[in-house]
Amino acid sequence: MPGYWDEIIGHKPVVKLLDLWVEHPAFSYLFYGPAHLGKSAVAEKFVRALVGETDLKDLNLHPDIVMFLPEEGKKDISVEQVRKNRLRLYERPQIAQRVVAFLPKLDRLNETGFNALLKVMEEPPADAVFISVAENLARLPSTIVSRTVCVPFGLVSQKEIQAGLELKGMEPEEAKRRAGESRGRPGLAIEEDQSKEAFMEAANQYALGPTVGHRLAASEKLRQACESSEDTSSAWTSALEACMLALRQDFLKRTRETLILGQGIADAMASINGPVQPRFLLDAAALQVSRNFLLMPNLYPRYFPLSLTV
Repeated sequence: MPGYWDEIIGHKPVVKLLDLWVEHPAFSYLFYGPAHLGKSAVAEKFVRALVGETDLKDLNLHPDIVMFLPEEGKKDISVEQVRKNRLRLYERPQIAQRVVAFLPKLDRLNETGFNALLKVMEEPPADAVFISVAENLARLPSTIVSRTVCVPFGLVSQKEIQAGLELKGMEPEEAKRRAGESRGRPGLAIEEDQSKEAFMEAANQYALGPTVGHRLAASEKLRQACESSEDTSSAWTSALEACMLALRQDFLKRTRETLILGQGIADAMASINGPVQPRFLLDAAALQVSRNFLLMPNLYPRYFPLSLTV
């Protein structure tokens, strides 16, 4: 499909594989990696290609695309919606060659929802393909992951991001600036993400506060702001990225302190949607700073603390 993937910045190996898979797809694919890499954009293009409608604007309007999304006003995908969609997946496609189930936020399913989804995956419909997106593979049940083709997304080079922005019509100097500030995430460069601005005051207080009390108070402010948001997971992602940005301001003057806090922020990022609240890990790091204690990572960390690469 010449030109079809031109809007995607980076991820060329993934794109080449998807082009090969369009005609004879596997039953299920899972696109995973940190936020703002472009996973969802690539997944949406793949969904369009699978139904043969590459110019389709709204995926919800296609009769053979089954969307798994939280209901209005809710954060999680209900088990009732999974069961309802499950019935549609066993029906024949109406205008395309296949029915495509699209789960752009797979980690929004609770345990009951995952069990209902697993029933479909254990006896897959002949004409259905599942496309899922998630940020952290470790948060998903192994029974689901083992039945999918896992497609990892990594950071994109600054050079690729700058070139991609210039192709979109951005001035070279502006493209260079955004690419440099994006930390390898094309989504941040494209959107000039303003979502972190709401958290910067508390983030600065957490990163640069003079006492453990200041940091614990800042952590509580971040928790309140995130939990009052409609999308708690995205809010925590933005809040923790704001904390990472704030840490960079004083890295050379307070290197050890920054490393301790950075490790805590990275652990908090990995805990989003998990059993441990990110706020607790921020608090733990604040206490470690007061003890001047830097916990060395083990040889096989579950999540590499990106904040240590400042």
